[in-house]
Amino acid sequence: MKPKGKRHAATISRERLLSNEEQSVRVLMRRFARFLDAETTEKLIQSFFSKLMIVPGIILVGVVYIDEKRLIKRIKILQTYCCLGIKTLAGGELYERLREKREKTRERMKASLDLITKNNKSIALTEQQNATISCTNTELQGQQAMCSTGKTKYSLTPLNITYSPGVEQLDHEEKQICSVHRILPDVYLHCKGVMIAESRKCGGKLRLMDARKLCRIDVNKTRKIYNHLVSKKLVQQH
Repeated sequence: MKPKGKRHAATISRERLLSNEEQSVRVLMRRFARFLDAETTEKLIQSFFSKLMIVPGIILVGVVYIDEKRLIKRIKILQTYCCLGIKTLAGGELYERLREKREKTRERMKASLDLITKNNKSIALTEQQNATISCTNTELQGQQAMCSTGKTKYSLTPLNITYSPGVEQLDHEEKQICSVHRILPDVYLHCKGVMIAESRKCGGKLRLMDARKLCRIDVNKTRKIYNHLVSKKLVQQH
């Protein structure tokens, strides 16, 4: 025990002789002890000191400059991994890949929803213009009664979803729904997923009103998806 105490005292004395920058580096490097044992951590620190020159605010290793702020940022990332229960660097890399994948999926979903909103506005404007033209023509032909109902029949060109993201996850009937009612496959899958998840929270039942709040797309398209899920007994009508 006594020799060990002498070595410990010698280490403390040696550290007191270090510059402020060197002491700061040693403190930062010791944070890696969360991932390494004490002996390995000390070897890492000694190896690091044997090759570096200290310049205020910068660590010079050979010809490679490591900004102190970047080192601190990296340590904070490692600390975040610890808080998430990630104990290895491989686990951290896996977490980053999954996080990046989730972000890309979220961005793609947002872009799809924005596109749908834009298309819905364009379709609504076209329908309004067609209704106005139809009413004008009908009046000229002396058929005001038909126009007074305010209803105009129209047909939309089916949406080509052959190469749309998510189409491979749809069955034949779902593809027909998406094509005829102009719903992008990934949007359909998103709405389907949230409806089923919400219905399970409510004992398998789901109201159409709640489904509309969950999907936030055209109400008619929401109704088509909702009716299909009810017919397949994936959700129960409340």
